[in-house]
Amino acid sequence: MTAIYKKRLSTLRHDLEQQHLESLLVSKSDNVFYLSGFSGGEGLLLVTQQASFLFADGRYQEQAQQEAPGCKFILYKKSFVKALTELARTEGIQSICFEQDHLTYWQWERLRESFSAELVPVKGLVEKLRLLKDETEIELIREAGAITASAFRYLLGEIRPGQSEQEIAIILEYFMRSNGSGPPAFETIVASGERGALPHGTATEKKIRRGELITFDLGATYKGYAADLTRTIAVGTVSARQQEVYEIVREAQARGIRAVRAGVKAAEVDSHVRRFFAEAGYDDYFVHSLGHGVGLAVHEGPRLAQGEDLLLEKGMVVTIEPGVYIPRWGGVRIEDTVLVKENGCEILTPVTKYLIVA
Repeated sequence: MTAIYKKRLSTLRHDLEQQHLESLLVSKSDNVFYLSGFSGGEGLLLVTQQASFLFADGRYQEQAQQEAPGCKFILYKKSFVKALTELARTEGIQSICFEQDHLTYWQWERLRESFSAELVPVKGLVEKLRLLKDETEIELIREAGAITASAFRYLLGEIRPGQSEQEIAIILEYFMRSNGSGPPAFETIVASGERGALPHGTATEKKIRRGELITFDLGATYKGYAADLTRTIAVGTVSARQQEVYEIVREAQARGIRAVRAGVKAAEVDSHVRRFFAEAGYDDYFVHSLGHGVGLAVHEGPRLAQGEDLLLEKGMVVTIEPGVYIPRWGGVRIEDTVLVKENGCEILTPVTKYLIVA
């Protein structure tokens, strides 16, 4: 087992001990990967103070042994429940915590029926560890960000009126995959014209037209880690209203980025931008939170949102993505993935913020 997984498991075991918890059954695939390196997607990991046990069926036996050599591999055929029950009996395990947000109801029922020891629901134990990225994770996100930014810059030379949103999404995704990305971090958003008022306007067969704004939201992955970038551009020409709305969003994003630093509450960063939108008269058109964490998942903690009292810390990676969405008109969003530092942040998706007319 590499040193990085040993360190993560050691930290988890310390947290379990502090909370007087005997063991943890990890069922969320991102968390299994984070603790073991196993990327199969269908394995489960049992962590005790003495060892870590990786459960998977025969399809993943060789992969598990290659990717997670520090874990004891447990092969099961139909269900992991029987194998886990037998292991608990052999190891003398009296209680098992499980991830309440990720273990399915069916799995829980089977465990309850066959497992004589105590089953304890817990929330966010591994996600808490994932809030702070180590240097290895930061470099992987930085590389994902560089691929994402390169894809957007490449696209600018390829856009033509008459193309469909889907054609543009394919160009972006093909470029990312051709330049080192794994699967896209999420379904690429291309929202043109009035569809720009849809924050999650995934690409359709709609043709883009001269004079429209187009919002692109894209993200590459690199060795499992994601990036997230949004830009809005104009096609051919830009109206005074489009320029006005764009500049308001650009200033809002700049203020959000300036507010990010270690020691600031997540809610304060969101409020900083929300107040600016209110002053500009656009607060009713900013319909989502300011940002979210990025890592193995493109949406993870921490959230930059109202009511979030978590203090940002050096090593967290978050998005800053203010947007204005005006029904029957369109929208503008500008988003970057940023690394929190002691006295500011580093932008990991380096692309110009000024309005581009393609």
